[in-house]
Amino acid sequence: MTSADFRNGLLEASLVLREAIETCVTPVCRRYGLSPQQFHVLMVLEKHGSQSAGELSGRVGIHRGNITAVCKKLEQKDLIVRSRSPEDERVVVISMGDTGEQLLQEMAEEFDRCYNRLLQEESPEGIEEIIEGISKLCRLARNERKE
Repeated sequence: MTSADFRNGLLEASLVLREAIETCVTPVCRRYGLSPQQFHVLMVLEKHGSQSAGELSGRVGIHRGNITAVCKKLEQKDLIVRSRSPEDERVVVISMGDTGEQLLQEMAEEFDRCYNRLLQEESPEGIEEIIEGISKLCRLARNERKE
């Protein structure tokens, strides 16, 4: 496989995956009154726990100036909690609120229904291979971003 083969496969996969995400994630986000960006923030907080606004900005891929607006909207919906760091008052710490955790649980059930339809023809071993491949691709992309 050449780098051109990889590039072409990656571009095709990104288009197909974007469509799959649009099919499942976007409609669920709309039903719960969230933008995909807001949903991504909640997912990152669920996975990585409380963090500074700067860390969250980097993990989510939202410009640091824009993360404040996204978080303010989530705070108004009582989904997250913003507070000042006790060590450094200049640092804003973002935490998942109880309502945010409950909302993600409800949304997860809807996502599972959608993705279960997508995966119903695939064997458990095949699903494991897909997950392993996605994880490997994510590691490659993260390493490239760091360099």
